[in-house]
Amino acid sequence: MIFLGPLLVFFLFIAPGIRLLTLASRTGQSPEFWGGLYFVGASIGLSGRVLGSSLLGTQPELADSINVIGHVAFASGTIAMTIFTLRVFHPSERGAQNLAWAIIAAILATSAHTLIGGYASMENSYSMVATNLARLLPTSWAFYESVRFWRAMRRRDNLGLADPVVTNRFLLWSIWTGAVTALPLIALAFRLIVIVTLGNEPDERLLGTELAAVLLRLIGVFSVTIASLAATALTLAFFPPAAYLKRVRGRTVSAHEGGTR
Repeated sequence: MIFLGPLLVFFLFIAPGIRLLTLASRTGQSPEFWGGLYFVGASIGLSGRVLGSSLLGTQPELADSINVIGHVAFASGTIAMTIFTLRVFHPSERGAQNLAWAIIAAILATSAHTLIGGYASMENSYSMVATNLARLLPTSWAFYESVRFWRAMRRRDNLGLADPVVTNRFLLWSIWTGAVTALPLIALAFRLIVIVTLGNEPDERLLGTELAAVLLRLIGVFSVTIASLAATALTLAFFPPAAYLKRVRGRTVSAHEGGTR
């Protein structure tokens, strides 16, 4: 059972990664390449971090090694996401390029501090909190740009000037990036409570308290809900059933017919 969570995380991310990299090999387009690298890095990084955390109590040395690999892979994936967002939404804007470099620098600096300082398995350390916050910047930026672009596409779609499937895909990408930003924020909130309550040294005393029980239940409910929403959006964006595509196109056609009567 200890491998079930990491395997689910791995397969959730690796499928769109393979699809995007395969597409990039055919088209030679850089956005697909960087998007594929994000999903591959996230699949290895997040599954590794989940597995490493699960093994920490029984096999600490193995857990440390797996956590280091997970950190390196996930940091690489989040850097790829930063470049993906830049190439898709602002391929030639100087301000966006500066923002991308600032995000990449933050990811590299915080990840290096976590790895060199020996905090790779210390979930409730200040270094880990800073590292995870830095890694949320790429998906936060992607979420903002996706929502902004989806709203513009929706206005064009209402006038019959945009592809409804592409417009819907930006909505699904907004849901996905919003969800993968919200999930770590929930975990970070719990870590900050641990730090404020017990300090930043590893300590499991909080796990037996009533406060922890309530927090863990709330985290569980929110996490399952958001994860389910994220998985659904990702599946519909990359592997949409024919019936779903037909419905998206039909809804637009119906709206246009209604507007001409």
